[in-house]
Amino acid sequence: MHPRIIYLIKRAEIEVTSRMGQALEKFGVTPIQFTVLYFVHQYKGDLSSAQLSRRFAVTPQSMGELIAVLQRKKLLKKAVDPSHKRKLQINLTPKGIQTLDACNTELDCVEAELLASVNAKELTKLRALIGKILNSSRGSGDD
Repeated sequence: MHPRIIYLIKRAEIEVTSRMGQALEKFGVTPIQFTVLYFVHQYKGDLSSAQLSRRFAVTPQSMGELIAVLQRKKLLKKAVDPSHKRKLQINLTPKGIQTLDACNTELDCVEAELLASVNAKELTKLRALIGKILNSSRGSGDD
């Protein structure tokens, strides 16, 4: 009997999260905090706290707490959306961009280590397959 795909994905997630945690510790950032910073940077101010909470499948209160922590670390800032005065946009601060860049450099090494046995063609296929899974589960596989 072959192992279930969802079991293998979960095991991979645990391994990746563990290695990310170790790599990011020196920057004072957790894997989930890194993921939020990365996501906010990808979408350049087009996100609200409510949109982030939906995207990460957490309650608005939990996302609010996470954003507050990142604000206290001076990695994120909120600004009023000029087109909708009651909506706040979330962006990285200069320190947030610098921290994200440093984290990405460190995570390049983690990724290279984890994927050392995967060739370029397989890596392209893996990205496509993961994208399809994300696409079918929540309507977007572009992150």
